[in-house]
Amino acid sequence: MMNKALFFPSFRGGGFGHIGRCLGLAQELKQRGWQTAFALDGQHAARVEATGQSVLRLRRPLSATIIKRLIKLVRRHRSSPPPAFTLFSDMNFQIARDGFYSAQIVRQGVEQELELVRRFKPDVLIGDTWPLTSIVGRRAGLPVVQIIKSVVHPACPRLIWWDEPPSGLTSPDIQPVFNPALAEWGIPPIQRAEDLLSGDLLLVPSIPELDPLPQGLSTTHYVGPLTRTDPRSAEPPDWFDELDPEHPLIYVTIGGGADPVGGVRLFQVLYQALGDLPLQVVASTSAKLKPADLPSPPANFVLKNWVPGLAMIARSDVVVFHGGYGTMMETIHCGAPSVIVPFHSEQQANGQRLEASGAGIVIPHSTGPYQAIQHPWPAGPFAILVAPQPTLAPHQLRRAVERILSEEQFRLSTSRLKRQLADYKGPALAANLVQNLINQHPPTRQL
Repeated sequence: MMNKALFFPSFRGGGFGHIGRCLGLAQELKQRGWQTAFALDGQHAARVEATGQSVLRLRRPLSATIIKRLIKLVRRHRSSPPPAFTLFSDMNFQIARDGFYSAQIVRQGVEQELELVRRFKPDVLIGDTWPLTSIVGRRAGLPVVQIIKSVVHPACPRLIWWDEPPSGLTSPDIQPVFNPALAEWGIPPIQRAEDLLSGDLLLVPSIPELDPLPQGLSTTHYVGPLTRTDPRSAEPPDWFDELDPEHPLIYVTIGGGADPVGGVRLFQVLYQALGDLPLQVVASTSAKLKPADLPSPPANFVLKNWVPGLAMIARSDVVVFHGGYGTMMETIHCGAPSVIVPFHSEQQANGQRLEASGAGIVIPHSTGPYQAIQHPWPAGPFAILVAPQPTLAPHQLRRAVERILSEEQFRLSTSRLKRQLADYKGPALAANLVQNLINQHPPTRQL
């Protein structure tokens, strides 16, 4: 009989990273004869459907929708541009961002997802940093797989791992939001959001040097990057032949999660930093910014709305990016060192791992000063820190690119990580582990 997997990726943050990892595993399972589906709503649902995956559309609970609209109205009233950098310290902030403001919203969300389980009848639930997956799995009597990064692993979560979190951050207390509902369902209470990421199998989509964890976590397995095979991304387009082969190639890419701040000013900095150097620069302007919206580039720049990322990285001497998971793994896969310009804490966490491994240099998009922005919350207000203004200067970016081009250690370190990455089989290894889980722990189906 055909196995079925229902995926629950985190999708309300704007970026595609969590969904992309799930697509990598879903593609592998589907090739093995599984039936797969995604529980989603919002802007990425159509993009997932375009890959051939089924989407079971979620409805945001009414109470959560009202709260999110109020927050948007407040922001619009302030008429302030997106912050240059957003600093948060744990997954509790994601709970607030995703609209889980009350036990009622949690109950509504779980019941809606249980209805999808009744319709689809999966054999396993696979989540990627979605807070309801393990709850739904327990209530439905289904095994749960979590795709998880080390910074949010329930055993040792620490998002800001390279430093102490600055003063002024106040994490939302999510216990009053989740624990009343968990008590009703006979599920143990939680202390923090990362406790919601427990499961029967935890897959780390990375390698130990980039995602270190303590030994002895018996249900946790490194599998390497979970990336989807996309022929468009690996195939060079015709315009590649027009690139200057005599000079180093610099690839600049800003992902979907960075669209709000990766605008005209950032490209002006890029122009000033790299425009008069003997380099060939190719820049992807991202989905929401067309090349025509930007000032005319220097002669050594090529601007494209979309670039086949893997093919471009494979040709590049340096990659300049925001710190997103997918691009990070592609740079290691291709052995390309990078300059990381993060726009929030999670991206910086990735960048700091690359820098600590000798494979990149992190340059802050803004060094502050930071402002504490308070938000209402059932257990008292919480606060994030934002840097309103970018401070990234052209000379910083220029110096970082020149260092990577001139110092061989960056290329050697990236090559070392590439060899480590080759020991893991990514989606194939992950699919084997999921199949073994199903064989050993078939669903009990309490619905």
